[in-house]
Amino acid sequence: MSELSIRRATDADIAVVEEVLLEGKAAIAELGISQWQSAAYPSRADVANDIAAGSCYVAEDGTGAVLGTISLSFDGDETYDAIEGAWLTKSTSASARYGTIHRTAVRRTAARRGVMSTLFREAERIAQERGAESVRADTHPGNTPMRRLLERMGFSECGTIRLIRDDPDPERVAYEKLV
Repeated sequence: MSELSIRRATDADIAVVEEVLLEGKAAIAELGISQWQSAAYPSRADVANDIAAGSCYVAEDGTGAVLGTISLSFDGDETYDAIEGAWLTKSTSASARYGTIHRTAVRRTAARRGVMSTLFREAERIAQERGAESVRADTHPGNTPMRRLLERMGFSECGTIRLIRDDPDPERVAYEKLV
């Protein structure tokens, strides 16, 4: 992908990030799985909260069009404290030494053009810069495209976690990559 840049999202990006996430939501629905199919998640409020926390990033092409988004937090994730399996690192949400990737999506027109890989590489770079030991992520067992991406990016499958938030199918496959 030529001329792709990553930057932290601003309040002016809320609508476009929400659009990208809605396209991601539709793509997941086509896989026939329940992930993200609640009307309440991910929401505009989630986007606004990510931006306010400084954890939302966007990928832009050379014209400034937003092609993808990722949320990268270093606040720990209580969902990850209980895992059937084992993380590569011993960090917990109370003293997180990992970055957490959530709410990732790419515009349909940019699918399979390296946008998500670029976002993940930038997340790893940011995690290293912040002194994190690793980056963690999770996805629905049926989200084969995301699972393949995580494995291609060098993430290790560590086990299964259960979402804390209300979800009809809360089981997720957990991944971690040392940085």
